[in-house]
Amino acid sequence: MTKYGTDAAVVTSKRMPDYRLTIVNEHYSDSADLKANDMIHAWQEALASAIHVAADQVSHGAPFFGAEVRLEEGEKLAGRYIVSVGATPLKD
Repeated sequence: MTKYGTDAAVVTSKRMPDYRLTIVNEHYSDSADLKANDMIHAWQEALASAIHVAADQVSHGAPFFGAEVRLEEGEKLAGRYIVSVGATPLKD
């Protein structure tokens, strides 16, 4: 029993790694810090973020969006991808 009259449990948690996501092309640039359980989840978040930006750009009239997606873990470059999304209206 603690001095406050309740049982206390020690909670330990695994620290989630910090990643830095950068999405950049000739018209768009943004960076954000993100936390993920592991590298796979960090890449999933990074690529989903780029696709979200692409969807916004294409839905506002751009026929194509392409950008470099960089992911860093601390000071180390984890990798780079090119993400591209294009859309063309269909005529009936």
